[in-house]
Amino acid sequence: MSLMPYWLRHLRNLAYRDPVVRVLEDPFSAFSRDPFFRDPVKYIKHLTAPIEKEYHGIEGIYSDSEVKVDGKKVEVHLDVQNFTPEQIVVKTVGNEIMVEGKKEVKREDGWTRSHFERRFLLPEGFPPERVECHLDKGKLKLIAFRAEALEERKIPIQEKSSSEDGKKD
Repeated sequence: MSLMPYWLRHLRNLAYRDPVVRVLEDPFSAFSRDPFFRDPVKYIKHLTAPIEKEYHGIEGIYSDSEVKVDGKKVEVHLDVQNFTPEQIVVKTVGNEIMVEGKKEVKREDGWTRSHFERRFLLPEGFPPERVECHLDKGKLKLIAFRAEALEERKIPIQEKSSSEDGKKD
């Protein structure tokens, strides 16, 4: 067994401390330390989590839609200027609003089909029964109103006397 590796070990440590030598030995070592390259899906979810937490499901990210939320109502504005009211279907399924548009146009050289589908999740307190829909100049406006709070009502207390219980024969 030689003592030479033992005496020269400090030189090996100096080589690893030099960043140029480290890059030449392993040019991809920087990628292994970066969390994006270790697990890109987890990294992107981590970055978008605060955005998703701030916005509820009603704020769908569509380029042709605009969502306005206040305390009493939720408004969704969609650009549907190429569709007629007969070609658009708006329905609620559970706590979700679904908007779908389909049209087919026959041309000289064939058919042209257009189709879109948008889904918006209603926040808590906005029942699907309170959704209205309006179409004006190619803009579809969906309005969901908050459920009205029930009015306060006093419930009378009925007292049962003990003499009525003893009369049973």
